[in-house]
Amino acid sequence: TYTHGCEGVEELPVLLKLSRGREVMLQLRGVTVTPGVAYPQIAHFSHTLQPVVIGSDSPPIQYYELYNGGDSQMGYEVIVDSLTALAAENYGCEILQCLQPTGRVQPHSIAQIPFLFSPLEAKTYAVEVPIMVVGDETYTITLFGEGITPGQTGTVKPAGSEIPDKQAVLLDNQLAVLSNEAVDFGVAPTFSLSHKILFITNTSDETITFRWNTNTTPLCGEVIAVSPPTGTLAPRASTMIEVSLKPSAYPAIFDLDIICELTDNSKEARYAQAVQSYQHSIEEEKITFTIKEARAKTPEKIDMSMDNWAATETLNKYHTLPPIRALAPSPLDRPQQREYGCTKHGKHKTKKVRTETPPKAVRVAPVPPQPFYLHLRITGEVADIKMFAGDLGSFEIPIASIVESDFHAEEPRSASTGEVETISNILSFVLKSLLDDVDVHTAIRNLSKEQIPYFAQISRNRIIEEMLAEVTASSSVAIAGGEEVAVAGGEEVAVAGGEEVAVAGGEEVA
Repeated sequence: TYTHGCEGVEELPVLLKLSRGREVMLQLRGVTVTPGVAYPQIAHFSHTLQPVVIGSDSPPIQYYELYNGGDSQMGYEVIVDSLTALAAENYGCEILQCLQPTGRVQPHSIAQIPFLFSPLEAKTYAVEVPIMVVGDETYTITLFGEGITPGQTGTVKPAGSEIPDKQAVLLDNQLAVLSNEAVDFGVAPTFSLSHKILFITNTSDETITFRWNTNTTPLCGEVIAVSPPTGTLAPRASTMIEVSLKPSAYPAIFDLDIICELTDNSKEARYAQAVQSYQHSIEEEKITFTIKEARAKTPEKIDMSMDNWAATETLNKYHTLPPIRALAPSPLDRPQQREYGCTKHGKHKTKKVRTETPPKAVRVAPVPPQPFYLHLRITGEVADIKMFAGDLGSFEIPIASIVESDFHAEEPRSASTGEVETISNILSFVLKSLLDDVDVHTAIRNLSKEQIPYFAQISRNRIIEEMLAEVTASSSVAIAGGEEVAVAGGEEVAVAGGEEVAVAGGEEVA
């Protein structure tokens, strides 16, 4: 634990020793900032992007994370001058683009800055990108990107890929444990919906409540869904959790983190009872008052010694006069300006002790119990759907993710004369161009030699073949005068004398 007592930066080197293992030097660093100030926390000043195939028409979107450790909103701006210079060096091709150069980061939150890496050569690119924080200094981040050829594997491993996905040791105050602390969705096509299953187990002897927070970042809330989002677990019980990767229309690489908040129901019940008692006592103090009666004061013990007596102008009628002694001077011999009072001197002087009222007890509001947090890391890549041609059977692609929900087909209407003429002229020109095109004729001849495409998965069954055979048998084809005459379904079409005559239902139309 680290207590933020005073403003500043504190560092502590720690040597971690493993029994019968290696030693690791850790550099712990804590920063305390002034309240009301934003603080950009830069973990690393260099970031390596995932390798991308050169010449890809749909490279994935990759993200750089910027964390705001203060309790005030923070604005940032990515200076793209170095990205523009890199594009100029590559004949105007944008090798690296920042899709969102400006933005704001909420307090204690992460902003994911999207970058688009489109390499032209199979090499490693390095670009220094300054990020200016509003009201603070400018930080320079070095971005590395590797371009690879098709079929080649990149040399860069995903960040954190060596971290185990299961927790080995439980903490003392841990209320529950996840079956997997990391979920990898692999590579999924765009517009697809992917699911992963994990379990959460209550490791305590009390009933707990879990609540998933998928809004750790704006991007995380858009692409991740958890079901059920909240629930209650009995002692030593477990339940199944479904994590879904929502459909995405653009290729991207994700490395996200969501939080599961755990609370002890017994502590929550005691806290609610304490709050109710506290509020009741506050209301009771507002309407309750105490009446105290003044008690008669008893005269204090007076020193009867004449040596310690001084006369005053007005003698207290309740005080007894001192005894007359020969050694004592007569009151008549004393000066006219006299102070009459009883004073105590020397060893006979005593200090009056006042009984003070004990201070009133200050009521302290009850402190809510601190929840326990479990973190779930989610990784995955969304690739272009064209890369999965013919192999979409294992993916769920909802129609609603492809067709817009607010799409409404227009009702048919009758076309005007001008529209009909325009459409007729366009179609005539298109058909004439196709008939005069040599490539079209060649493609028609080679159509029978073309391989069966992947979408020809719907084969004709025996019933459809029989229906087509019956329709073909009921039709006849005749040649008259070099022209083709077809009779099908009781309708006859004939060409005679260069004019087309159609007979249907006994009516002749010329």
